[in-house]
Amino acid sequence: MLHRKNLWLAIVLLTAGFAAASARAQPVTKTNYASAQQVESAFRGHSFILGDDNQIADVRAPDWSADRSVKLPFWFGTGQMVPPEYQPAKGDYYVISESWIVRKLAGKELLIRAGSKLQKPDAVLVTTKTSYKGFGMILPTIVQYSGTRSFTREDGTKVDIAVLDEVSLPAQWTKGGRIPPKYARFMVSLAENRQWKF
Repeated sequence: MLHRKNLWLAIVLLTAGFAAASARAQPVTKTNYASAQQVESAFRGHSFILGDDNQIADVRAPDWSADRSVKLPFWFGTGQMVPPEYQPAKGDYYVISESWIVRKLAGKELLIRAGSKLQKPDAVLVTTKTSYKGFGMILPTIVQYSGTRSFTREDGTKVDIAVLDEVSLPAQWTKGGRIPPKYARFMVSLAENRQWKF
């Protein structure tokens, strides 16, 4: 009988503790991301400066003051490994960061590995103004998710791969010095090329 009383007492204390912790918990707030109009007007075909937040991309135009910026989600990929709250929506804008060029495809398309630090699924990057000259890491870039495309692997199996359309030019290098050699070299228009020092 004493054992049962102790068990019930422990359950009551645990329940009270969880209830107290829940009452003190901060409410979950939804991030207000930049609107399509904000992204298109400020970043389409232009470079940007990426802030230091590694949870949400804090982006600003080079001519904006340091206290003015908008927020965008980072690209985490598609599929079962991506939590539901991070699943992409067609037409939405994202920042790809720490992405790698795997190989060139037809035209201005690249097969890249893009996503979180834990997983980097394949994606197709469709460039518009940036012409990559080789392989390597891609400077952060604002992209728009346009859905998936079916590809056939060498073993004959089919796989759906995310397609990302380039919106911005690559981010400006703000860490001082020249851009390290691990980053893929690229060209844009002559005037804009002066922004990046390799």
